Amino acid sequence: MDAFAARELALRAAAVAGGGVKGDGGLVLVIGGSREYPAPPYVAALAARRAGAHGVRVAAPPAPAAQQVALEAHLIAGLGPELDATAVDTVAGVSRRMAQGLAQTAARGRVVWLVGPGLGGSPLAGKVLDALEEARDRDRGTALVVDGSLGGGPRARQRLRRLGADLVLLNHPEAHALLTAPGPPVRREAVDWAALADAARETGAVLVAKGDPDRIADGTRSYLVPAGHPGLARHGTGDVLAGVAAALLAQLLAPADAAALACHLVGAAGEVLAREAGPGWLTGDLLDTVAPVLRDLLAGPGLR
Repeated sequence: MDAFAARELALRAAAVAGGGVKGDGGLVLVIGGSREYPAPPYVAALAARRAGAHGVRVAAPPAPAAQQVALEAHLIAGLGPELDATAVDTVAGVSRRMAQGLAQTAARGRVVWLVGPGLGGSPLAGKVLDALEEARDRDRGTALVVDGSLGGGPRARQRLRRLGADLVLLNHPEAHALLTAPGPPVRREAVDWAALADAARETGAVLVAKGDPDRIADGTRSYLVPAGHPGLARHGTGDVLAGVAAALLAQLLAPADAAALACHLVGAAGEVLAREAGPGWLTGDLLDTVAPVLRDLLAGPGLR
């Protein structure tokens, strides 16, 4: 996907989000975090705001990062040091109220659940995912982005299907784990295009294998997003990508389009940072760069 195609997608999302009604930019509910990885859900929440989501709620264990995010997102109170199955009922209730609010104001955006940032470090992650499956069985009125493979092999693919995931974001080891039986991590071998497409058809989700370039498969189409920089292969980048993708899905882009545009925006932001800041940039710098990259994309090459 080139910059011209990315601009068309950005214009479509902006046309929805810019309607003048609170909620046109959609609402994102981030579910994740753990004692081991406390910051990712809060990073993803800020990324969703940077990409135009009108509102974000975070269901995550309390963490120092929450104080930095509280001005930009509503934090679901009363959760323990690790998310557990009972927290999912709270999340489902909050989600219903979010959807009702959009309906009452006739806002054009939608509610998107983003599941996974930081959840992999929790000893209760399996129980949380089981509870999420039950919640999704009762109500699939929201779109769902999953950050991570939720394990590996056929069992993980079955879980993604049962969850009704719309979009799944995978780093290199996660992609190999999802496409094959669990085993030692594969560090350099390229992700198999045909296997990625097969898994997309099996799970019913758009799958993104992050890398240089990013690979996207929806079961029918498979394509590359060339924007990016090797320096993006670091902690925090995937959380930013997940938040941006969820926000674009909340602005009514189709899952494959939301994935492609998110990969382009984060990739282009990485290129800017590599050029202007060098190798020592921080996750906060990436968050701060996504918004101007989106602004310039919407303005078009003639207005920069």
